[in-house]
Amino acid sequence: HYFKRINLRMSGIYVEQPEIKEKHVYTDRAGKNLWLVKVPKYVSDRLKMCEEGAQFGVIKTNRTAVGTKISLDISQSLCDRTGEGITACPSSHDMRLGTLAGPNRALAVYSEGEDVIQMEGVVKTRFDVYQNQNSSRSYLSLKKFEVERKAVPERTIKFNTKTINAFRPSTVSQKQLYTTKAQKEEKLAAKRIRLDRSVVEGMILKAFKKNQYISQKNLMNITSQPEAYLKEFLSEMCVYNNKAPHKNTWELKPEYRHYESSSASKDMETD
Repeated sequence: HYFKRINLRMSGIYVEQPEIKEKHVYTDRAGKNLWLVKVPKYVSDRLKMCEEGAQFGVIKTNRTAVGTKISLDISQSLCDRTGEGITACPSSHDMRLGTLAGPNRALAVYSEGEDVIQMEGVVKTRFDVYQNQNSSRSYLSLKKFEVERKAVPERTIKFNTKTINAFRPSTVSQKQLYTTKAQKEEKLAAKRIRLDRSVVEGMILKAFKKNQYISQKNLMNITSQPEAYLKEFLSEMCVYNNKAPHKNTWELKPEYRHYESSSASKDMETD
């Protein structure tokens, strides 16, 4: 198809609209009478599987005193063909005469080419294809296969036997475990065990050799002692600073210091 751009002034939208191309219509076969044959889905599938030029089946007519009986026998090679989602189907079928939409309505059949439309004829007769009574067993097995195939879910659950390293969510979050700061401190204090006094004093002196001013929180992390137990050593060995520049920190008392104060060193220099 050839396309041209049309500007819709009312909406301001550009729309691609196919350009109608003229084709010649040939009606030399308009007087040809055709059959409209309604077939089951499995027959339609076999018709699609039939190769070009191969025989699909045979239509037989049998005239009796009651009337004319028409049957369709599909090629046995097509009926026995199986595959994914396909099973064997019955080959013998009956063709029953049906009715069209209305007596005054005509149903024409056209075939379209690149530049030509060909009228193939007009439908005059309709037939409905049904499975033959003699092939009831094969038809029942076919329907059973179709029902079982439709009952299989599209999505299935597969169990994985291999171990997968993945992060799994915890049942209790950190916020729920420690609702308040006090509870968190109680949890940490419960894990701290009181050591011997000489051991704790050695850790405190060793820490103050590295830093002159240390906060209480850092001392608790260094010694891993309960807060109440650590305060006993701080009140005995240290002095608390309330003024800047080392506010809210602890410093060793003069008798525990391994260094001399700045004022004492100045006096020694003057002497």
